[in-house]
This record gives sequence, structure tokens and C-alpha cells, in this order.
Amino acid sequence: MMGAGATRGIGRYIEELIRAMTHVAPEHRYTLLVQDPERSTFQGHPSVEHVRADVHWYGLAEQMRLPSIIAQTKPDLVHIPHWNVPVMSRAPRVVTIHDLILLEEPLSANVTTRGPIVASLKRFGYRACLHDALFRSRRVLVPTQFVADQIRRHFPGLATPMDVTGEGMPAVVESTWSDPDQDQPYLLYVGSAYPHKNLDRLLDAWQRLAPSHQTMSLVIAGDLDAFMRRTEARAASMGLPRVRFLGRVTDDELSRLYSKALALVFPSRLEGFGLPPLEALAHGCPVISSDAASMREVLGSDGVIFFQQSDPDGMIRAVETVLRDPVGVRIQARQAVSALRERHDWQKAARRTLAAYEQSVHASR
Repeated sequence: MMGAGATRGIGRYIEELIRAMTHVAPEHRYTLLVQDPERSTFQGHPSVEHVRADVHWYGLAEQMRLPSIIAQTKPDLVHIPHWNVPVMSRAPRVVTIHDLILLEEPLSANVTTRGPIVASLKRFGYRACLHDALFRSRRVLVPTQFVADQIRRHFPGLATPMDVTGEGMPAVVESTWSDPDQDQPYLLYVGSAYPHKNLDRLLDAWQRLAPSHQTMSLVIAGDLDAFMRRTEARAASMGLPRVRFLGRVTDDELSRLYSKALALVFPSRLEGFGLPPLEALAHGCPVISSDAASMREVLGSDGVIFFQQSDPDGMIRAVETVLRDPVGVRIQARQAVSALRERHDWQKAARRTLAAYEQSVHASR
């Protein structure tokens, strides 16, 4: 399995899945290809070996160098945790496809900050890798039924078996839950500012909410990349008051933000799973979410205030619901946590993933 040092998005998935798999099946040997083994969370783990793969992900070097690095490890099976499979590798593999955002919303990626020629080449590379990932892997792992249905819709001739392996909810001790900040109340957004995250609509809603809620702020936590800078510039050009862009925060800082927020607002119009709402709920924080894509499948119907992604006033009404009864909304959110933890458990995801490994190792291709 290819590892990553980041602990957001794909990096979070990799780290939590490895931790759970080494717990439920420590008898296996897990070899991680990482850029810097010394920084790995699993350094010194008895079931884990590290192989340095100091290549830039999503680039030509990855395609040219990874096949030989993988071959040297002589794996029984390789798990590529994203669509960027090394197409020249002939090692047996499974792949995780988290979403088809780059297929359905091609402008929603850092590639669009490059020149048009580079952007076109990158999009061609994505489609080539995705096709290879789907048609040449022994199994395709997906986080939700929504993603499985997406894949079947775009690739109706695909015969590769698919497994909905799911993801997990963070384990947060309920005694650490706290009440929202009374002196400086705030709504929270956590994530990137890619176009499909729909932050423009969040800013539009804040423009209408801010004048009547003078003590409340909007706090946005996420990498200050080109997309977030554009969002920051748009907020400034709109003259929006009390919008704080924090950039990337540590896990401890993120826990405090979730615990003290009035609510997490998640306006995304396309998600394969969406971890921030589950992270927020794990910290006892209410969630206001669009009903787009996989969100109802992941979050269920209890403890979350949904708004129709196509309704421009829906997000505002959802926020007003929280502000009218912040205590009641918080109680409802916390009551939903137990059932969500049962559904979204990393050890269950690990067992499903390991079952897919076993089937893949014994499959004839």
C-alpha cells in the first residue's frame, strides 16, 4: 500500500485503515511505500515495513519509478489508495476510488491553476489512470454505494468486482465534548475550497446572515492554496465581516474548533464520502449539510440538518434553525453519534478491505 504523510482526505483514509488492519490482522506483513519513512506514523510497528518511494504523487515520476519500486518488494497484492495507479506495473492490485469528482467536475482540482496545455495533459492522464485502475485491478474498493453507482453509470461495461468497504468515524471520548463558545460564537467550515465544495454559496449565505448576527463569525479551516486564496479574495471583495481563514490546522486545533462551533456547515455539491461532518459529530458538534451526492447515505436522517443543494435559501434556513435552538440541536446531534459510530467503524472497514485482499490474491486473471 502506498502511504502518505498527510492526515487529511486520502491521507486520513490511509492512516486510519492501516491502523485498523494492523489491529485486526497483525499476522499479515504490510509494506508501505512512503516518501519519508522517518515521518511515518507506523515507524517501529512490528507488522509494518517501510520502503522509501521519494516521488511526487500524480506526476510522471510516479508512473516511471513506482513500477520498479513495487516489483522489488515482491508483494502478494498492492493496494493503490487512489486513482493514480502506476499503469506500467504488472503487480496484482486492488484500488480505492473515492469519487469521480475529476470526471464529473473537471475544473475542481489544482490542475486548473496550471496553463491550458499542462491542464489538458493532466486531465488526459487522469482519465488514462482511472480507466486502468478500474479495468485492470482485481477489485475496486469504494466508500459508499453512491460511488459504486457513479462508476457503473460512467463505465457500464465494467466487469471488475466492486466492494463497498466504507470508512470510519473518529473515536472521540464524549467527556471531552463541550458547549459552543458563548463569547465568540462561530459557524465552521472544514475542507478545501475546490469549486465542488461550493464555498461561493456559503459566502453568499453569510452575506445575508451576518448583518442580523453581529456577534457571530464564520471560520474556514483548510489549506491556503490557490482555490482558498480565491475564496478569501472573494470574501474581501464582497466586504464580508467576521470571516476568518485559518489555513491548515493541527488535529488538536481542529478538535477544539469542532467542539466549540455552533455548527459545521458543509455545502458541498459532490462527495464520495465526506469525513468532516462525521468528525464534527464525533466531537458533539451539530452539522448543517447539503443533501447532495452521498451525504444522506453517510449521515443518515438523525442529528443532521439537511438543505437542498439546489435551494439558494435552504442553507440560510438551516442556520437559522440552529440559532433558534442551539441547545436542542446539539442534543439531537449527540444522540445520533452512537448509531453513526456503529455504521462507520474503521475496524469494520478494515475487515471488509482484508476480505477483498483475500479474494484478490486467490483470483485468477
